[in-house]
Amino acid sequence: MSSLRVGIVGAGIGGLAAAIAISRSGCSVTILEQGSDIGEIGAGIQLHPNVSRLIIRWGVDEFIKNDLVEPESINTWDYVNEELRLIGRTDPKQLKKQAGFPWWVVRRDHLYTGLAQSVAEHGAKLLVNARVEKIDDTSKPIRVTTSSGITYEFDLLVGADGLKSTVRQYIYPGLMPYAPNKLCAYRGILPFSLLYKEIPEAKLYVGNRLDTWVGAKGYVLLYPTTGGKELNVVTAAESKDYVSKMEDIDIEEFYGFYADFHPFIQKVLRLVKYTKRWPLLQTPRMPSWSNKHKNVVMIGDAIHAMQNHMAQGAGTAIEDGAFLGQAISEVVRGVITVPEAVTLFEQRRMPKAWIKQQLSFHSGTMYSLTKPEEREGRNNSGRFEVARWERNPARHEQDHIEYRSWIVSRCAETVKSLWYYDAEADADNAVLEYLMNRGKVDDFTQVSENLSHKWRSIAFGNGVDGTWVEDEVDYKHMKNSLYKTNGVARDGIREYGLNEEDYSRYGKGL
Repeated sequence: MSSLRVGIVGAGIGGLAAAIAISRSGCSVTILEQGSDIGEIGAGIQLHPNVSRLIIRWGVDEFIKNDLVEPESINTWDYVNEELRLIGRTDPKQLKKQAGFPWWVVRRDHLYTGLAQSVAEHGAKLLVNARVEKIDDTSKPIRVTTSSGITYEFDLLVGADGLKSTVRQYIYPGLMPYAPNKLCAYRGILPFSLLYKEIPEAKLYVGNRLDTWVGAKGYVLLYPTTGGKELNVVTAAESKDYVSKMEDIDIEEFYGFYADFHPFIQKVLRLVKYTKRWPLLQTPRMPSWSNKHKNVVMIGDAIHAMQNHMAQGAGTAIEDGAFLGQAISEVVRGVITVPEAVTLFEQRRMPKAWIKQQLSFHSGTMYSLTKPEEREGRNNSGRFEVARWERNPARHEQDHIEYRSWIVSRCAETVKSLWYYDAEADADNAVLEYLMNRGKVDDFTQVSENLSHKWRSIAFGNGVDGTWVEDEVDYKHMKNSLYKTNGVARDGIREYGLNEEDYSRYGKGL
């Protein structure tokens, strides 16, 4: 195996995920973080099955298991002409059965802490106060100089430095995310104890569930975090103007956005006491996510920022890191080169990110319809799933085979390519497809020379040092396990149908 040095600019959620995945590939990883402290704000985040599978695979869930919440139901409501209507319902248990992994909600800072712990366990180096000032990719290795004057050398540089990305400015000077519409976000956390004290009827409307309250020109999203101790309150509303940076809000103007919402929602919003308005930005679709040498590449918000209406921004960055780590593992084993790995990453991940950008924009549009006839048509399209549940929720009746929910951020059947997606498996498949179409193929065996080399590299370049293993240690362990249980001898030969001669001949191959 070859030694590969990878630098990651930015220690956000995407940067930490990339550090975990790339460290697992056998690389030496260094994260350069410009701030003196690392961390995330405390607002909630959703971990859909495409992300929770990675969180579980990497063991991050074990660090944060007490703070994870798996909602019992997912509902969408509309309040029209003083009538509260359930217009969509998803069963998380059914979704878990379909996708194979849970739908979790958690506070961002708790997820961040778990990722950071995993990064440390995987041996990646995290450096703070390391603002990148200069990038020189004209020679190999890449040279990166920080504001303190220290220069680092890397074989691959990953830009995971968010909306204000330094790496993006190096590759695309002047390129910035923009607001594609006037929707803005407001984020806050409420302790359930305070909520129930101030709004006694709250127990009728919240609990271990995820609820979206839609309305004209905006919506409100409520779900528990911190192991069920707090309620996450995220809202979106259409401002008077386009907003491109975080700014202070006029609280009375904010309340006015939700004047037509259900009285319970209006009470909740007056408890949260928002002070800031967050822009919902989107990065233009670019022809490449990398430099011309294909050894500097960007992930996450640094290159494909999207609006939050699908709750897939951080999740997509985590997918990026997972895919890149899997592809780089083949570089470590000498199967492909860094430029080839980056090219495969772009070919697969760029279309997926663009689709998610569009899905997120579409989802926000559907949540905030203003025309009464469109709103009614949207609500009626969900009558099947609502009626099916209201008739007898205990039966868990299946959807009709042709049914698709309009709520793309909630329904696995509507966007299977998102909910069932495994970034590491996709990367493995991308490498296989790339290799089998290049090099010689034996006419008789039909085996690709390049694929054969990849699989042989596992045996002859796996990176596992087994020189410390004593001779016959595996054989002795097997024989002892056949003959003893808790130190008591037993007739292992009879149990396994072997006599002494057979065991001596075939035992190692069992």
